[in-house]
Amino acid sequence: MNLLNLFFLSSWLPTLVTSSGHDLSTAVLAGTVLQFGGVLGTVAIGPVIDRIGFYRVLVPAFAIAVVAVYAIGQPSLSLVALFVVIFVSGVCVVGGQPAINALAATIYPTTVRSTGVGWSLGIGRAGSIVGPVVAGQLIGWKWTNSELFVAAAVPALLSCIMLVCMTRLKAAQPAVALATA
Repeated sequence: MNLLNLFFLSSWLPTLVTSSGHDLSTAVLAGTVLQFGGVLGTVAIGPVIDRIGFYRVLVPAFAIAVVAVYAIGQPSLSLVALFVVIFVSGVCVVGGQPAINALAATIYPTTVRSTGVGWSLGIGRAGSIVGPVVAGQLIGWKWTNSELFVAAAVPALLSCIMLVCMTRLKAAQPAVALATA
């Protein structure tokens, strides 16, 4: 879900910023701000995960991403506010992806780790293909920017929900199983 969201935003954000009435240079800057947020998010999230754990970082990050991605589509935002929510989306969505990849490596036992991570990345790549295609179709159906960013917030919400479920499953595992994972 996160790769679906990441590629939806990366592929269509400049086009959608232009369609909301901003000039081309503002649209290009919006795409740059998203990726810059992702770089800073990647660098910032890793050390925090080392201190407090994957779930305590990623659940709030994706909850924040839901709000930030949704907010991008609000027509009443000032240009400064638009760039702030795009930056925050980049931190949470783009910056959260390497953390998800690292989390996958911790979940699988050593004997099947490369296979498990490979399958995880492969399934994620399906999302990276589907995200831009779905966005293009929704744009073709004349969805408004507000509606598009509500739709884009859904994968972040699903990512958050899945991480909450994984947290509960991890808590329910016996201590012996955790030691081997």
